[in-house]
Amino acid sequence: MVHNNDTTKKRSFKHLSSYERGEIYALLKEGRSIRYIAKKLNRSPSTISREIKRGTTTQLRSDLSSYTSYFPETGQAIYE
Repeated sequence: MVHNNDTTKKRSFKHLSSYERGEIYALLKEGRSIRYIAKKLNRSPSTISREIKRGTTTQLRSDLSSYTSYFPETGQAIYE
């Protein structure tokens, strides 16, 4: 008789949608924390953190000063 003693759970991955990326952008603009955003989207804080890192780029203003900001389009493009 064979016993199956698997204790590992099957992983259930669900990619972030472009709508969720837009939500991340809006909540970041409101000054919300990564943990707040994660709870709101029912995601892990590490998922949100990785997405913010993936979608953050440095931009130049017209006076040539630079700033960094999260852009959902960048995150989506890198994902694709």
